[in-house]
Amino acid sequence: MRYTNPILYGDYSDPDVIRVGEDFYMISSSFTYVPGIPVLHSRDLTHWELVGYAAKRLPFERYDRPAHKCGTWAPSLRYHNGQFYVYVCMPDEGLFAFTARDPAGEWECHWVKDVVGWIDPCPLFDGDGSAWLVHGFAASRVGINNRLYLHRMTPDGLKILDNGREIYNGADRGDTTVEGPKIYKREGLYWILCPAGGVKPGYQLALRAESIEGPYERRVVLRQGDTPVNGPHQGGWVTDGKGGDWFIHFQDVDVYGRVPHLEPVDWSDGWPVMGNGGVPVPGGDTLLAPFEAAVPTSDDFVNGLGLQWQWQANPNAAWYAEKKPGLRLYAAPAENLFHAGQFLSQLMQARDFDMDASFRPHLGPGDRTGLGMMGYTYHYQALEEGKIILVEGKAKEISRFEKERVTETTLAEAPWQGTEVRMRMRVRQGKVSFYYGQDPMDLRPLGGTYGLACGGWTGARPGLFAFNGLGRWGGWADVEAVRFSVNGAEQGK
Repeated sequence: MRYTNPILYGDYSDPDVIRVGEDFYMISSSFTYVPGIPVLHSRDLTHWELVGYAAKRLPFERYDRPAHKCGTWAPSLRYHNGQFYVYVCMPDEGLFAFTARDPAGEWECHWVKDVVGWIDPCPLFDGDGSAWLVHGFAASRVGINNRLYLHRMTPDGLKILDNGREIYNGADRGDTTVEGPKIYKREGLYWILCPAGGVKPGYQLALRAESIEGPYERRVVLRQGDTPVNGPHQGGWVTDGKGGDWFIHFQDVDVYGRVPHLEPVDWSDGWPVMGNGGVPVPGGDTLLAPFEAAVPTSDDFVNGLGLQWQWQANPNAAWYAEKKPGLRLYAAPAENLFHAGQFLSQLMQARDFDMDASFRPHLGPGDRTGLGMMGYTYHYQALEEGKIILVEGKAKEISRFEKERVTETTLAEAPWQGTEVRMRMRVRQGKVSFYYGQDPMDLRPLGGTYGLACGGWTGARPGLFAFNGLGRWGGWADVEAVRFSVNGAEQGK
């Protein structure tokens, strides 16, 4: 089967991947967006379906409100003794493991260790029954960076047994920002695959040792070279069951986030040389049969909220009602859209697309409902009493202990008295524009064209909302369906 990179044009940051029989599973970071840690399934490593999330909600009151740049960072995925394990650190709350027998079902959350500053954990269940964990550190929390630590765990992987020991210090080998380790055992040797050098200028390391505690040899096994694929690094190695080895990593494509690429892996000289001699490939061939799957985008809400949707904080049942079909959004209090947990968004799955929705409003003073594109600079089109407005928001970080300072400015407005309005958000080449009206063939533009912006370790995110800016619960808006289209054709139901 022929494939082309990237294998998905969605913000699947920090991917990890495993194979169980003929099935492949992949997870990624989700930060403040909940449900968190998406679980994707494939049979060909190229076409993926979204089957669920490991974290239905984050178990701290803090995440009942948006916590940009916090939440779930760089998880790992493993399968052991008939059970799936997801390990993840929330950098201020500690180490967590989620377990499930069915990766598309319910996951159980285990708070493994209350600790600050650990990031990017990955377990190894060794053949002698022992269990280990390797992780990095967040300099922003503990002032430690560029180092990997190893800990022994209980055999079930749910308790840390020691204070750990350093097994790799990037400063000793000329590396910076060593993080995101994934640990494996292959043919009697222990391997750690980890990124170094930072997100865009970085590269992929392979470390190997005869003992899990080291010492580890080092080699760069993937770098950008003369390709347009920056990074390239941070991901997971997997065998395909047909004699092939593969590595899935991300590429940072700015406002579109971090999109996954698939690289062949050659072990012929005893090291995992990735891509074409250590540089990324534009695509290639596999021995796997094509798998018909796609991540959904459009939604008519016949079965309630589709899996593609995530809230900007822990879900609150008071924010919405499932009409099946259709969705009712209640105008919950929020001082601005950036701090509105009820912003309901999903990952972009294409570079150029239209997002359409029709709103039947029942609004009062201070209520707003509409479509928006989230980032640290964001734009949204909203219906409020008697008019439609276009708003630009700007969020400025103060410190990780304080809420971001946000200003919102109305850029354009037009009167509207109808009982229903159709809105369109059009994305082209990293820019967004907005349209409104009743006839989808004759929508009017509102405002101009504006650049997308990244969020808190994320790309820009399209979504819909209802909120009340006066600090009270307001009215509501009914949404019949949300349609995404690419080149005029509806995308991803």
